[in-house]
Amino acid sequence: MDDRFRRQDMYAGLLLGAISLFVLVESWRMPRRLQEWPAYAGPGVVTGMLGLGLLGMALGLLIRAWRRSGAGLAIRMDEVRRYLRDPMTARLALAVVLCMGYLLALGRGLPYLLTTGAYLVVTMLLFRAASWWAILLTSALATAAITLVFNRIFLIPLP
Repeated sequence: MDDRFRRQDMYAGLLLGAISLFVLVESWRMPRRLQEWPAYAGPGVVTGMLGLGLLGMALGLLIRAWRRSGAGLAIRMDEVRRYLRDPMTARLALAVVLCMGYLLALGRGLPYLLTTGAYLVVTMLLFRAASWWAILLTSALATAAITLVFNRIFLIPLP
């Protein structure tokens, strides 16, 4: 097996571990009592479980990288520079910025339908997912379906 996969596993494990710890902390900060339901029905429970699962996968990658033979695990600056110049890294950074912008916009007084619909349209347009009319139709249907499922079936109010 190629030595670079050992380092990639380590880098991915560290990044996913940091993200999962952030998810765990934020899910812990979510309200535990919502509409007088028990704490296990709060919005942070599922998010916390997802964060724990992601942390487990991150640890699995780190253990696999550590146990695999090959090149050393030290982070080299030439690899970091090459990674930062890679066009795929720019696409990843764009996706992360879009997600963070969407998350920061939620609950700030903007209607959920507008925020989610705009996020889906912008994301699909930037990544050229389909034609503009298919993007608009998909965004509208997905936003409406998510709203319907959460508000009417799960009885969870959306921001």
